[in-house]
Amino acid sequence: MTDPTIQNAINHLLGCHRRCEHQIHESLNRGGEHATDHHIQTLRDCSDLSRVTGDLLDRRSEWAAQLCELTTRVCTDTAERCDRLGETACASVARAAAEACGALIETPATADFSPAAAERR
Repeated sequence: MTDPTIQNAINHLLGCHRRCEHQIHESLNRGGEHATDHHIQTLRDCSDLSRVTGDLLDRRSEWAAQLCELTTRVCTDTAERCDRLGETACASVARAAAEACGALIETPATADFSPAAAERR
């Protein structure tokens, strides 16, 4: 059974992946500063990292905790960029994913993902 804190992060990360994918299409359709290469790349990075981090958490990868650090930073940056553009739904979902993922950094919930713990399983 997956720890509730980890499952919460996985759920938020999957939601962030989906919302960012949706936002990419919305942003391209809106055009202007919403469709700049930099903004679309930010959304893609957030989407991809959210999906991969959720997958690694789900399979208890030894790399999950480290990837959570990067994903937290990218999701936070994405939320800030989306806020500046008035993309509030995407900002809210990315912020929630960052908070849920950030809660796992150096916590007992992910401590058992280490190689030593994996060998004991």
